[in-house]
Amino acid sequence: MLTPALRRILWLLVALSLVPAGILVARRIRAEGVSERVALVMDTQALTTQAHEVGLTPMALAKRYQKLGLTGVAVYEDTIASLVAKGRAVAMLGSEARSLAVARGDAPPDVPGDATLVRATVPGALDALLRDNVPEPTTVVLAGQRWYVYPGDVRNSLPAGPDSAELKAWRDAGFEVAYRPRNAPYQLRHPGADFPPEARYLIYAGTQVPGYPGDLAPLVKASQPYLTALIEGTPQQGLDRLLSKVPTVRLLSFNQDYVDRHLSPADLIDKYMLAVNERNIRLLYLRPYTTTDQGDLLKNSDALVGGLAKALRQAGYTVGPLQEQTFHYRTSALLRALAGVGVVAAVLLLVGLYPAPWGSIMAALVVLLGLVAGGLGWDALALMAALSFPVLGYGYLRRNVGSVILATGLSLCGAALLAAVGSERSTMLAIHPFRGVGATLVVPPALFLLAVMLRYRRPAGWVREFWGAEIRVSHVVLALVAVAALGFAFLRRGNTPVIGASHLELQIRQWLSQALTVRPRFKELIGHPLAVLAFAFPRWPAWLRGLLLTGGVLAQASVLNTFSHYHTPLLISAARTGIALGIGLAVGLILVPIAHLVVALGRAWLADSGRPERS
Repeated sequence: MLTPALRRILWLLVALSLVPAGILVARRIRAEGVSERVALVMDTQALTTQAHEVGLTPMALAKRYQKLGLTGVAVYEDTIASLVAKGRAVAMLGSEARSLAVARGDAPPDVPGDATLVRATVPGALDALLRDNVPEPTTVVLAGQRWYVYPGDVRNSLPAGPDSAELKAWRDAGFEVAYRPRNAPYQLRHPGADFPPEARYLIYAGTQVPGYPGDLAPLVKASQPYLTALIEGTPQQGLDRLLSKVPTVRLLSFNQDYVDRHLSPADLIDKYMLAVNERNIRLLYLRPYTTTDQGDLLKNSDALVGGLAKALRQAGYTVGPLQEQTFHYRTSALLRALAGVGVVAAVLLLVGLYPAPWGSIMAALVVLLGLVAGGLGWDALALMAALSFPVLGYGYLRRNVGSVILATGLSLCGAALLAAVGSERSTMLAIHPFRGVGATLVVPPALFLLAVMLRYRRPAGWVREFWGAEIRVSHVVLALVAVAALGFAFLRRGNTPVIGASHLELQIRQWLSQALTVRPRFKELIGHPLAVLAFAFPRWPAWLRGLLLTGGVLAQASVLNTFSHYHTPLLISAARTGIALGIGLAVGLILVPIAHLVVALGRAWLADSGRPERS
C-alpha cells in the first residue's frame, strides 16, 4: 500500500516529467512536419508486362502515366536471364549443353546437368557478373566457344550489374530512377560498387541486402548518395545493420497478384493515402494492372496513378522527387531520463491499486516484463509506460462518466512519456520497432481485472470460492466469453493479425477513413462505451461493472498502443485518440437509455414469469 503523502509525491513526479517530455514531443512534431513531398515510382517489370498486353512500349506507357503524376520508375539489376532477354548474352543449363553436344556427335561436356552456362554476345556484357560474384566460374569450350559455368540454375538469381543505357534512357525521359540491386546466392565480392549514378533511390530486391551476411561497410559507404527504402511489411536481412547509417525513406508496395485480383484503384488509393497520412510513408511503389480481372488494364491504371496524385495534392502534399531524408529528429539522453522518472513513478503508483503484498508484486512484474522485452535501455521504459498508464486511469478515477475523459487524458500523458523515452531516428523509421507491443493490449486489462478481484477477496478466498462453487452453464458461458475476448484482442494485434477484420468491419473502416481525418481504432470505439455504462449504472453488480471497466482499460491500452507505433506522426495519433474518445462517449451516452430500457423490460419479464398462471 502507498501512503497518501507518497502517492502525492509520485503524482507530482509524473506531472514534472511531462515538462522534459513535452520538449521532446515538440521537437518530434516539428521533425514530422518537415517532409510534405511524396514520390510515385512504378515497377518496370510490371510495366513491361502491361505494355506487352496492350501493344505499347514500356517507355510510351510510362510517359502516359507520367502525365498523370508518375514521378519515377524502379529498374532491377540485371541477371543472366535479363541479359539473355536483351540479346546481350546466351545461356543454357548443363543438361542442354550435353544434349546439344551429343546431337552434334561430340563428347558431352563434363558439367552438372543443373549448372548454368553463359557467354556474352556483346563485349563487356558479363563484366559485372564475373567481377562481383563468388565463387568464380569455371570454363568449358563448346563448339570452339568458351562458356562460363556456374553451379546451379542461377539464371534468375545471380546479379549481373546495372544496365547503364536503360537507366540513362529513363533519366533522360524525365523519370527519377529507383535502382533495385540483388544479393548473390553465394557471396558478393564488391557490394554497392556498381550502384548507378543515374539512380536516386535504392530499393533492394529479394530478402537480403547485397553483401549479406558479410561486411556491409562498403555498402554503407556506397549508399550515401541515395535514399535507401525501408519496405513496409517486407523484412530484409541485413537492412537493420544498414538503415541507421544511410539516408532512408519508408516505402509501401503491394503484391502484383493482390493488386490484379483484389484491389480496385479506389482501394489502392485509400491504402496509399492512409500510409502517407498515418505511417509517414513517402515513397509509393506502384504496380499497374496486368490482368483483366477487374476490368480494362489501362483505365484502371490511369485511375490509380491519376487519382492517387490528385488525392495527395488535395491533402496538401507535393508529388515529386524526394530531395532529402524524411526528417531530422534530435533527441536528448538527459531529457529522456527525466521523462523516464515519470514512467517509474507510474509503475510505483500501481502498488496503491492492490492490497499488500500484491501491489509490489504487480509493479515488479511490470518492471521485469519491460526488462525482458526491452532490455536495459529506453525500450524497457517505453514498455513500462504502455503497461502502467492504462491501468492508473480507472484504478484511481472512478467517480462518474467524466472519468472516461480524465482517464484518457492520463493515458495521453503516458503516451507523451512513452514517445519521449522511445523516440529516436531508428524507431521513427521502424528500423527499431517497439519491443513488447503484443503485451500492451493484454497486460493492462489483466492487471486491472486482478485489482478489481483483489478488492473483494484475497487469492485464497477466490480459490476456495471457485473450488467449491457449483458450476452452472452461465458460469461457463461467462468464462468462455472472457477468454474469447482476451484471445481476440491478442490475436487481432499488429498489421498482419491472426484473425483478420470481417467484411463489415472493413466497410466501416473504409467509411470512417473517408468521413474523418484519421480513422479511430475499433478497440476504443468499443471500450469507451463500456466504461460509460459502468459509470452510468453504479447500482449494477460490482463484478459486472468491473468487467465493463476492464473493457474501458482495453480502450486506454489501445491509446498507448497507438503511440507505440513510432512511425506514425504524433499529431495523427492524438487526432485518432480524440476522435475515438468523442465517438465512444457519444455511443456510450446513447447506450445508457437503451440499457435502462432493457433492464426495466428484463425485470418486468422476470417479475411476470414468477406469477402463477390464472386458471
